[in-house]
Parts: sequence; C-alpha cells; structure tokens
Amino acid sequence: MDYVKYIRERVGHDAINLTGVNVLILNDKDEVLLQKRGTYPYKWGLIGGITELGEDVKDTAIREAKEETGLNVKDLSFLDITSGKECYMECPNGDKVYFISIGYYTSDYEGDLFIDMKETMELGFFDYNSLPNNIPKTHRKMIDSYYNLKK
Repeated sequence: MDYVKYIRERVGHDAINLTGVNVLILNDKDEVLLQKRGTYPYKWGLIGGITELGEDVKDTAIREAKEETGLNVKDLSFLDITSGKECYMECPNGDKVYFISIGYYTSDYEGDLFIDMKETMELGFFDYNSLPNNIPKTHRKMIDSYYNLKK
C-alpha cells in the first residue's frame, strides 16, 4: 500500500504529519553516504523515506536503504528524532507536510551500491567537513547529531 497516496485521497493538500526514517550509513572512514535525489526536493540528503501504514520504523529503514542504495543494512542504532515547525514542507503540487523523522546510524552493511536513476541520481560517501551545501536542514541536523555523539 502507498500510505501517502492513501491519506492524500482523503485529505487532499491539507497539512498532515508523516512519519519516516533517515539512515546514516557510514563507511570505515566514518564518512556518511548521501543520495542525490531524483525526486523533490532534488537535493543531496540522507537515505530514508516514509513509513507505510503499520510498518515498524526499523523495517522502514532497512527497506529504504535497500531501495535507494542496493545495500542491506544491519545493526541499526537509534540516533535522534526531528519534528516540529522546522520540518514543514510544501511540495510543488501543493501538498503540505510536517515530517517526523526517526534517525538511525550503522556501519554494518553489505552489498553493492545501486543507482536506479529515478529516486536516486547519485550516491557518494562524504567526510563531515566536505558535505554538499544543499542538504535539507533536518538532514543536516541528523548528521550533526551523529558527529556530535562521536566527539
């Protein structure tokens, strides 16, 4: 089931809360994997997505990581939650959303990176001091939370 489509059929473009995940996948150099999105907001950002109706958030993290990167992630550790007014977005089609995002991190993964050229246009590991400038502020907050935790 596509939960977003399901709920939008009922409420139209009105503001809704959507729960999702962000996953920080880290390599052996402690660099974070970022995705250049092929869908709005067309920026570099963390791996992640919206939780389907009834789906466990850790299962969402595992599913989204596989769909967006081709990687099988394991041993997810809780990082942080972003929510509130700073997580509001109005999409080009008029949909209004407040995102509630649960963040996880892991360096335990296997598989080969895969780019589908639809949802994901590019993938790359980035050093904390060399992150792209156009990262959504809520993703940047998650990344900062991880590197502050490691200090």
